[in-house]
Amino acid sequence: MVPDDFEDIAELQDLLVEPEDYSDIDFINDIWIVKPWNEILIEIAILLPVVIIGLSGNFLLIFTLLTNKHLRTPTNLMIGNMALADMLSLLVHPWVYLITYDMFQNYILGPFGCKSEAALECSILISSVMSLSVISYDRLSSIVIPATGLNVTKAKICMVATWVTGFILSIPLVIFRNYKERQWKNFLETFCVEQPIIIKIYWPTIITVLVCIPLSILIVCYISIFVKLHQFETVVLRKVLNHQRKASYRKKAARMMFIVILTFTLCRIPFTAFIFMRYARATGKSAEQINDIQGIYFIMWYGSKYLIFVNAALNPIIYGITNEKFRKAFKNSKLSKWIFPKRSVIPDVPKNDRKSVENIFFIFMRKLKSKGEVTITKNPVT
Repeated sequence: MVPDDFEDIAELQDLLVEPEDYSDIDFINDIWIVKPWNEILIEIAILLPVVIIGLSGNFLLIFTLLTNKHLRTPTNLMIGNMALADMLSLLVHPWVYLITYDMFQNYILGPFGCKSEAALECSILISSVMSLSVISYDRLSSIVIPATGLNVTKAKICMVATWVTGFILSIPLVIFRNYKERQWKNFLETFCVEQPIIIKIYWPTIITVLVCIPLSILIVCYISIFVKLHQFETVVLRKVLNHQRKASYRKKAARMMFIVILTFTLCRIPFTAFIFMRYARATGKSAEQINDIQGIYFIMWYGSKYLIFVNAALNPIIYGITNEKFRKAFKNSKLSKWIFPKRSVIPDVPKNDRKSVENIFFIFMRKLKSKGEVTITKNPVT
């Protein structure tokens, strides 16, 4: 319980984490300063493939979007915004993690690093998951209620909003993280701690924003899309496509829904479990004890961080490389010809000879609106 006479929050912070005088006591742990290089190289070897794949995929997605104006649809702009956030995440966070919490025994980034590195990471992650949520909503609205979908202007506003929201929600990490030094008889210990006073309020809120809300939106939107398209298929496609093609279409839609939801869940739930485990440790303990990382706690922390990096590397594959329009635009770019000098173009993906389901859907909607009845055309305009 917090005494009633604590009116100054800053005073309470200092009281909670201010080190006692240990100058006459030898450091209680082994002094190792820097991890052995063989262990560091193993960890870099584990991280590097994910970072390279993720940076390459996100860069190519952004490059293709910037060099092809016709691709800048509202949904694709949000995909580009998510790719930017994921690329920044992979550029910064793996190396900050290694330097600040793994390679060195002490925290070496000083007061500024302590205040800024977690806030930067949090703001980027929030921007990414908010973009993902907007993408899911826009895909749903374009099928169920097209009039409520995004236009380019709204998409740009949403892009700015994701970064502003991320910045605002990360401010508590700047306020409630403190760099501390503790002088032992034979060692100067430096560390960065988060205050127990905010752990029970702030992190559950962030978990709601980073995991619970986006996952709920993904599940609701993609299940709604699948149900709506199944209804549409029953009414319209049975008159245009044969049974085998209908089954193939349903299977493809279900597979995409499964991949999107499963990827997000597997990559984010461990971080959620880690935060709640940390929340449980906070009761009756000091800031130093809460921020101590050992045993299973370290494994969960490392694993949850790694899976977030994996998520950032998988997003451009799920939302970019699987998109035929993105692939075709990149194939015709100068960068593609430079990367593949012996092939001026990448072999085309075999053209799907079946009629575009999306075109059939919008023709169906136009006919329904203009004539008040469903009219099926055998040659939809593409």
